[in-house]
Amino acid sequence: MSTDTPQDMDLSEPQGAQEARLPALHDPEAFWENLKPAAISESALVDNHLISVTRAHPAHTAFDMLRTRLLQALNEKDWTRVAVTAPTRGCGSSFVTANLALAVARLETVRTVMLDMDLRAPSLHDMLGVPATDSMADYLSGVIAPENFVQKVRPNLALALNDTASDTSAELFQNDITAEVLEELEEALCPELMLFDMPPALEFDDVLGFLPNVDAVLVVAGGGVSTAEDITKVEQILSEVKPILGVMLNKADGPVSY
Repeated sequence: MSTDTPQDMDLSEPQGAQEARLPALHDPEAFWENLKPAAISESALVDNHLISVTRAHPAHTAFDMLRTRLLQALNEKDWTRVAVTAPTRGCGSSFVTANLALAVARLETVRTVMLDMDLRAPSLHDMLGVPATDSMADYLSGVIAPENFVQKVRPNLALALNDTASDTSAELFQNDITAEVLEELEEALCPELMLFDMPPALEFDDVLGFLPNVDAVLVVAGGGVSTAEDITKVEQILSEVKPILGVMLNKADGPVSY
């Protein structure tokens, strides 16, 4: 993890020049401005049904509703960090996370950082058509500076993507360095919302191990996939550690409902 210390400074420069640069290191405006730019693939938007961008599909209103209710709940508690998970694979938690992030990005004054924390099966880079710059495991281990890892796809939407699977994510999530890396990122960008796309909560202990790093959890249930028993079990396990903001039903049959 990259940090600037007095030993790192170029002492050949006049002291005034060094001091003039120091505030920029902690200036969120400057940090956002200097993030690596990236472009979301238009074909990926269509192929993966990221409807929050085009708003051509009537279901986009459900994500707008979720966006507004989520931000209101976070503002009331002064929270920023939300983990998005599901009971099992196939519920569409990454689909919900991506559409939610893109819906929030339409609010110009709200800055969002979306992170792919499903290290066992990362998918957001393919879903968005944005190549990952490096390994999330390496970033969380502190060997990559945030400015060399995080990408900006909208003026107010930054992504931390991953294309390298790892089966040691549970251990990494419970390492103190992970908490330090995330704290550094939040201090650098000062986002109003940090969305963490997590693996299924009932398949591994990844989510439980990561929960101390978030404020609350959003659970995505899959229509025809999740059972009532699955949802109840997830709520019982996770609510003992962090508040559950709600359960969203994805893949619902019939007309769009709220």
